Amino acid sequence: MIKNGYINWIIWAMILLAGGCVDPYRPPEITSPASYLVVNGFFNSASGTTTTIQLSRTQNLAETKVPTAETKAIVTIESAHKDVYTLKEGAVGFYTLTGVTPSADETYRLHIKTAKGNDYYSDYVPVIATPPIDSVSWRPDNDGLQISVNSHDPKNNTRYYRWEYDQTWEYNSVYPSVFEIKNNKIVNRPESVYRCWDSENSSTIVLGTTTRLSQDIISQYPLVYMPNSSVRLSVRYSILVRQFALSQTAYNYYDQLAKITQSIGSIFDPQPSQLTGNIRSQTDESDLVLGFFRVGTVESKRIFIDKSQLPPWTPNSGVGTCLVDTLSTGDILREQPGIIDHLEGPLYLTTNEACLDCRIRGGVIKKPDFW
Repeated sequence: MIKNGYINWIIWAMILLAGGCVDPYRPPEITSPASYLVVNGFFNSASGTTTTIQLSRTQNLAETKVPTAETKAIVTIESAHKDVYTLKEGAVGFYTLTGVTPSADETYRLHIKTAKGNDYYSDYVPVIATPPIDSVSWRPDNDGLQISVNSHDPKNNTRYYRWEYDQTWEYNSVYPSVFEIKNNKIVNRPESVYRCWDSENSSTIVLGTTTRLSQDIISQYPLVYMPNSSVRLSVRYSILVRQFALSQTAYNYYDQLAKITQSIGSIFDPQPSQLTGNIRSQTDESDLVLGFFRVGTVESKRIFIDKSQLPPWTPNSGVGTCLVDTLSTGDILREQPGIIDHLEGPLYLTTNEACLDCRIRGGVIKKPDFW
């Protein structure tokens, strides 16, 4: 259950750099043609949901292409009482199961048979229900905004937590613009490019535990911190937080994975061979598998924060200085600047196109459905 982005970090952690003019030590694993299976997903025990398991392959550090999807595999989820549920491959490397709700008192395992005939099995794992998120809170300070999560289990059964989140923010261009240059002519823009939305998913492993507390309470656990200059705080910001309850074994796996992916890679750092999940090859013991299969629910909560709710900060537009100039039609067609507005006759108010078209900064002009 790890994201493909973590894999290069796992391999990167194996590079031991020496100082001065000494060549860096590169273990054979760095350039090895070995490609290990990556399993990302879990059996969702919430009623009416779809379970998705993603299969892909690792690659060595020298590779720059997108990791290869593991396609045409036979993927099944099996109960300890021999019930078998087959997942169907839709998008390449993505296997889904709909309409099956696991029993709370049953245990399940994942079975993968690749197109090459290699078999992989997970351990049997119980169904673990995730307690609801009580709230996602935020607090400004002098330098920025802290976002935290709060939760609790009144039965004191959870103790181990993991979180993921998706951030979405609205931002504007520095100036509105109704004109553009098309086919060497000044024409009206067919749509507004002043208002955009951008998004980013969490890319680090966020874990929490209450094992040292008398009560199973997560209070003000920090998730995201944004400086007050962030463009994310310029108009409106939203974060969707997902919470997962983990077993102690799963927590230890993710904790180990976090240490590998977030370390700088020294001789004392944990190595990939130490990263053991609960999925193993039945065909070849040396064939590593990266991932952890679990069964349970996920709880989520979304909040919105408007600029009007924050201190009078001045977020950075991210486009530098937007110098404004007055140019004639001939100069515009020759220099191809962005056009703010028409003044009179052949004269227009102009600036850098990046100051006018919000899409240049990576966002889209289509408003999200949840906005």
